[in-house]
Amino acid sequence: MASFTDEEFSKIVIPVGQKNLEKDPVVNQIFGKVSKDDIPLIEYVALLYDMKSPMRLKIPDIVERKEECAEVAGLKGDNTHIFDLSDDKLLGYINVYLKHQSSKIWAILAANEEVLWQYQQELLTPIVNFKNDKDKLQALEIKSKLMGECDAIIKRIEAYEEKLFGDNQLKKDKIINYTPESIANV
Repeated sequence: MASFTDEEFSKIVIPVGQKNLEKDPVVNQIFGKVSKDDIPLIEYVALLYDMKSPMRLKIPDIVERKEECAEVAGLKGDNTHIFDLSDDKLLGYINVYLKHQSSKIWAILAANEEVLWQYQQELLTPIVNFKNDKDKLQALEIKSKLMGECDAIIKRIEAYEEKLFGDNQLKKDKIINYTPESIANV
């Protein structure tokens, strides 16, 4: 488990870890009225999809990042439906959270990473349901096309990261850690 400071988490749009977060005006502005039971899911979304979340820089692998965000947010049990985006409530929360941040580049970067992760899972799934060699070859061709798509997605991700952060870590840290106060001092 990576270590994070309260200062790093304070840069996230919503105050992750705060008691009674369901009553927070920022949470209500972004997500509408939410129940206390939804707070772990909302914190997960903020930790994973906030441009200023320290999770992305400290945990570059999206699978590990999702697991870490779920743990920090207090999501218990089997979170497969959350990790694979098959939870409709989660999709709604992600969508409004990405829109709230008003960065098309950030939103499309997040979407590309999700698609890449889904393709990766498909590529690792063994080909077992085929009737004949022709079906097996066709399945292998599809996987080959997916690999080509993965290469294209990686290039897009790198291009979006370049647009957002430039190519050096210090610039990434500086951009991700912008606050209204630091912008005013520029």
